Amino acid sequence: MKKRNLLGILIIAIGVVILLGRLDIIDSENIFGTYWPLILIAIGLVNLFDKYGSKTLASVLIIVGVIFQLKELNLKILEGINIGEFIFPAVVIIVGAWLIIPKKKRSNKKIYSDNILDTFCLFSGSDIINDSTDFQGGNLGTAFGGIDVDLRNANITENEPIIIDAFVAFGGIDIKVPMDWKVEVKGFPLFGGWDNKTKREMADSNKVLIVKSFVLFGGLGVEY
Repeated sequence: MKKRNLLGILIIAIGVVILLGRLDIIDSENIFGTYWPLILIAIGLVNLFDKYGSKTLASVLIIVGVIFQLKELNLKILEGINIGEFIFPAVVIIVGAWLIIPKKKRSNKKIYSDNILDTFCLFSGSDIINDSTDFQGGNLGTAFGGIDVDLRNANITENEPIIIDAFVAFGGIDIKVPMDWKVEVKGFPLFGGWDNKTKREMADSNKVLIVKSFVLFGGLGVEY
């Protein structure tokens, strides 16, 4: 299952639980309060079996999730331990571990000819070459990971600007484009930033790419 799909399923599930709680069908507050660690476990399992996921970080997420879940279920094995005191340091450790754990280098890049990009990375990375002859933009998203996209062999045939929506949280996205593309980067950086190294003076180019970005504690770069 794609990580983007997993995230979507988790969000839908949370929404359904909230809705059922509003309808007084279930006690949503009790469910969230008891089973929230399952989210950490689910993310950890997906990364554990992902070819490019960080196995060490996945293991940390699973272990932390299991410990919290055991505590929420009031099992005697953790009786007397205040897990709440460990939540913040655990989060700090997870973020720090992700920063220092060596990322796996991929020997082979993924080559696509799809006209539309649709990639989301969670605690992992993706290295993409796209050689579409009719590139139409798409969506890029990463949380605690990185995405490298090479569009230097792609082509824009539309007379209208092509749009890539990019979301970055605690990670980075790097995009390489052909020399004859005019690129505009727009967006909102929050404790992060973006860098457009392309030639903005190419006003006569009819191949226009607009990158709409939201960057949180990360970076986004566009270059030739």
